[in-house]
Amino acid sequence: MQRRHLLSAAWWGLVAWLVMGVAALAQQPPSPEAQAFRYRFEPGTRMKYRVSAQLSGTLPLFGGLPVEKMTLEMTMALVVRQVRSDGNAELGIDMETFRAEMDGQALPLPLDRLRASLRDVVMVVTPRGEVLERKGGNVLPLQVPIPGVEGSQLPLLVLQLVFPEGALAPQQEWSYSRAMTAQTGDAPAQFTARWVQEETIHDVPASRFHQKMRWSRSFKADLFDLPTTDESLMVKQVDQTVQGDAQIWFSPTEGRLVRAVLDAQYEQHTRLLNPSEGATPPAPARLTARVHVIREELAAREPQSPPQKTQQQ
Repeated sequence: MQRRHLLSAAWWGLVAWLVMGVAALAQQPPSPEAQAFRYRFEPGTRMKYRVSAQLSGTLPLFGGLPVEKMTLEMTMALVVRQVRSDGNAELGIDMETFRAEMDGQALPLPLDRLRASLRDVVMVVTPRGEVLERKGGNVLPLQVPIPGVEGSQLPLLVLQLVFPEGALAPQQEWSYSRAMTAQTGDAPAQFTARWVQEETIHDVPASRFHQKMRWSRSFKADLFDLPTTDESLMVKQVDQTVQGDAQIWFSPTEGRLVRAVLDAQYEQHTRLLNPSEGATPPAPARLTARVHVIREELAAREPQSPPQKTQQQ
């Protein structure tokens, strides 16, 4: 009798385990299907984002400016000025707040001048995120000769990905290129991206992508390491490389970025073209940066420090 009770208990225990297992499987979200990802642009829309960046290393200024920690914080809005009949959008940018510190000391960058310099930025973008045209925003209150640190590039902080024409399958990888500077003749950066999985960021369903990039260029520069075609100002040969790794969360339903965390390594080697006798060759400049971008309405729900790098899958 006791054995019968034990067998019965074991049997019902097995049945319960199977039922619970099937129920758990039924509750799991279905695997995402292949889909085409697109940005959504509506005329007059203002998409506000909070951007924070931490940099350390050597800035390529004045022969190399060591920086233990430089922080940038800004709130900017991507403005859809117009949507053309072909679906491409004319985008502008508005800087609402900006603050910069270097080794704990605030940098005196007037917001009104910064906003004025960005007011004429216009970028024509396809729903896939491909940039067809860009103009304006080249004169900033502070010129830093680092690729991507240009006014005309700022909208790309919230347009990180260029999606393929067709549908993407989960875990599928694709490649694309994109200009890093407004300089004519500069080679574009090379990107690879992969759709990792579906996640929820502060109650917003999002697709997470892993992106890698690599870019390099060489040019003749003036005393301040800025590219020049004026032979009378050419004093240096500059070689720059940038490598980046990013995690990007995108809402397919809303057609816009939710959050992005970017890690980048910048390196610059400089050679004097006509060095005087006994001149010391400039030391290489190396800079690391972490950039955190999130929708302004979600920023208050983020931790005080940018999230750690997501485990690769």
